[in-house]
Amino acid sequence: MESEINPPEHGELVPLFPLPQTVFYPNTLLPLHIFEPRYRQMVAEALEGEKKIGMVLLLPGWEANYYAAPPIATVGCVGKIEKHVLLGDGKYNMVLKGLSRFRVVGETEGKPYRRASIETLKEINDQSLITGPNPLKEELIRHCYEYIRALSSGKNFRTEMILDDCKILSHLADQIAYQLNLTTEQKQKLLEEQDVLKRIDSIHTMLKMKMDIIHLSKMRANPGADINLN
Repeated sequence: MESEINPPEHGELVPLFPLPQTVFYPNTLLPLHIFEPRYRQMVAEALEGEKKIGMVLLLPGWEANYYAAPPIATVGCVGKIEKHVLLGDGKYNMVLKGLSRFRVVGETEGKPYRRASIETLKEINDQSLITGPNPLKEELIRHCYEYIRALSSGKNFRTEMILDDCKILSHLADQIAYQLNLTTEQKQKLLEEQDVLKRIDSIHTMLKMKMDIIHLSKMRANPGADINLN
């Protein structure tokens, strides 16, 4: 099942905004502060067109060539500018709404910022969540909330996430992947996984590992406590 939001067409040319340690997902919101001149121009020109920007991850070693064309991940996420504010000094505050995964086909020169032709990546094994009870949804939400409760005040999890409102299984998986306290490499791996069922399996595995670490930490802090690891 494809996203309810119209994805970019195959071969569409989009501006790229590469950032380190930032992995963006469809159906999520990303606040950004735009201050570099080349990216101010990128936003201004995007606002004159379809308001789309492709977020991609800068790969390790990007610092040596940041102002040119450092290596980037080949899979990213296209977002559409939902809100923006032009500040007095020419900078922007804005919010991107994630549309779809993409793969970089090839970059095109001619602008101060990077642009690329992209291939939209379809979701595999996606499912509707509005036709009735879904065991995968219920299990994933239960596992997620167990993890939140195990955290100290849930401080490493963004409380504004509303999982029950997701209408498509891929949206649910991406909401959780976006909010979880994972490494950048783990987040990028989940972004690159087109099979929604495999993505959910990976999230379950990551949640279990995190739960085991939390329980072991509590056992070490309270050696006499009876803590069930299951």
